Amino acid sequence: MTPIREFVYFLILLLIFTVLLLLWKDDPAMPNLAPEYGEMVLDSALQDTPIADSLRYEGVSADEMVKEQDEEVVLFRPTPFCFAKTDSLHFHFLAERLQSVLHSGLPVRILYFGDSQIENDRITSVLRKRLQANYAGRGPGFVALDEYYNIQHQLLIEPSDGWEIKTFKDKDFVNESLLFKNALLTAANPEGWFRIKRIKRLSPQPDYELMKLYYTARDSCRVIVRQGREVIYSGYLLPHQKVSTLDFQFNRTPEDIHFDFLAKDTLNIAGLSLESGTGVLVDNIALRGLSYPTFHASNQETICQMLDQVNVGLFVLHFGVNLVPYQSNDYAHFRRYFQRQISYLKSIRPEVPILIVGVSDMAQKQDGHYSSYPNIPQVKAIQYEIAMQNRIAFWDLQAFMGGKGAMSQWVKRSPALGRTDYVHFSAEGAAVVGEELARLLLKELNKTDDLVADE
Repeated sequence: MTPIREFVYFLILLLIFTVLLLLWKDDPAMPNLAPEYGEMVLDSALQDTPIADSLRYEGVSADEMVKEQDEEVVLFRPTPFCFAKTDSLHFHFLAERLQSVLHSGLPVRILYFGDSQIENDRITSVLRKRLQANYAGRGPGFVALDEYYNIQHQLLIEPSDGWEIKTFKDKDFVNESLLFKNALLTAANPEGWFRIKRIKRLSPQPDYELMKLYYTARDSCRVIVRQGREVIYSGYLLPHQKVSTLDFQFNRTPEDIHFDFLAKDTLNIAGLSLESGTGVLVDNIALRGLSYPTFHASNQETICQMLDQVNVGLFVLHFGVNLVPYQSNDYAHFRRYFQRQISYLKSIRPEVPILIVGVSDMAQKQDGHYSSYPNIPQVKAIQYEIAMQNRIAFWDLQAFMGGKGAMSQWVKRSPALGRTDYVHFSAEGAAVVGEELARLLLKELNKTDDLVADE
């Protein structure tokens, strides 16, 4: 690319990101929920399921809290995590990891897998902010090598056209990334670059101080790294069939990092991690269009290799909105394949707790007005049953929202908490969910901290 073309290219990008910046709002304040909190009310569709027998809130049994639903939806119902009766550990492992983080040499990671509800770091950005305020840590964690814009961390990633981006949607490619997005250079198209920049207009605060590049390479690959105009690394990535890393430690968050690659054969960038050397990280792994992370259809060996190099304290699986629009009598396919992903995680990391976030409320237009999909309780019950059968945690997000009909009310609020597609949260709504999820998790960890300290 000639200097003139490169200048025009970056000028266009700058204009695009300036427009995006004007459309975004910085760290939306969470609406005041306190006046609307009341006693917990179970969704009537779940009152006859095992959920009603096992839910507890502040020591009061679920049966004592079951009430008839009024026509007017009561929003923001306190809804605790639900654990299997045979699960006495809860998040004990995560609490142990967080207490020993200063001695482990690696930050504790919460790998948060989800569908389009968590795209653009929604929900996870607030959860991360609250946890890092309590346990330290900086940076967004895992980021796929693709176009990326994160206002919470004041950074953007610009890749060149030379990369071939492969995801779970490419049937001719077996996914090799824990992030389910692979950036390839090949012998036929060997040159590529990417750039990580801070967004100066946002007055960026100190953020990540360590960058790790996860990759596999069939042959040696030339790489030059510049920080601003200064070359800070020039060398070769050696052939590695196993996932390896190229690490860079910084005294402060760099304003501009530029990577240039020249590959002899296939180079696969399985992901970047922008992190700190300690504390806690919350990784946003958004899989638009899926109802579960497709570990079974991926190269499980390379996924396991990436996991071997990080300190995982919790897996979160937040899915469901892609399943609800498709009516079924039993959702046998979903039940079977969702269980398959749980079994994989438990086989490679049996000690790491898992949290399933139940499907949120969503609505469809019928007879001129919006009403909740009638099969949401069915999908939610399957998620709950799988959680209890596998002794993992479950959170009823729809119940927290207000139960049946909640999304319509979230859309009507000012500021709106839901988008007008009546499926996805707005930025403000995602912040509400992230705040509540952080509150519940910190509450559970505070309980467990006392047990860990006594051991």
